[in-house]
Order: sequence, then structure tokens, then C-alpha cells
Amino acid sequence: MAACGVAGAAAILESCKKSSTTSNAPTVDFTIDISTSQYSALKSNGGYVYYSQYSIIIARDSSGNFIALYDVCSHAGCTIQFDGRSQFPCPCHGSIFNESGGVVNGPATSGVKKYNTTLTGTSLRVYG
Repeated sequence: MAACGVAGAAAILESCKKSSTTSNAPTVDFTIDISTSQYSALKSNGGYVYYSQYSIIIARDSSGNFIALYDVCSHAGCTIQFDGRSQFPCPCHGSIFNESGGVVNGPATSGVKKYNTTLTGTSLRVYG
């Protein structure tokens, strides 16, 4: 009976290891207009939006910088969020990523891909 319990626990832990790596992240090059209602959250510091076509979270940190990260947590594949300041927490198991996509807090052991951003007027280019 104990062996069944151990096997069951192992199966549950294995399901949490559906990790994604930066190699899974797509190469992209697209531009959005932050003056449109769809992206209006990016007009203010602390706002963020999801660009679901490529699984990217685009955020504006507390200093006004634009950050774009692959939004799939490298631990279990959940969608990361933005804390409105400078960190990207995962709601599933507590991993936290910084503005560069690096791991601040586990259980994730590898980061998420960071994309380049360039703002020209109200056009925000995301690429990399």
C-alpha cells in the first residue's frame, strides 16, 4: 500500500514538471499601437496586457519601461502575471521572474525569454 502512495505522489510531482524553456519561446517581430483601447493598460506605469498569439506578456514597469516576456512559466507551464512594479509572479506555484526573465524565486529553476521593445510615438515594437 505504501508503494502505491509513493507511486501516486511521484505521478503528481511529475505533472508539475511540464516545464517550458526559453527554447520553446517563439521568435517574434510585431508592433502594437498602445493608443488603442485593446492596449490602453500600457499607457500607465504598472499596466500590462497579454499578446496571446505568441504567449507574451507586455508590461510597463513603475519607471515607465516596457518589458515583454514569454508568459509561460518554466516550472509548470502556467501563465505568469505582472505585479505592477518589476516582477512577474506565477500564480500556480509561487515562482517569480524579474524584468530580464530571470528567476527570483522558485520552484522554477530556469528563466523565461525576454523580448526587445522599442517605442516610437505610440507604436511599440516587440521583437527577438
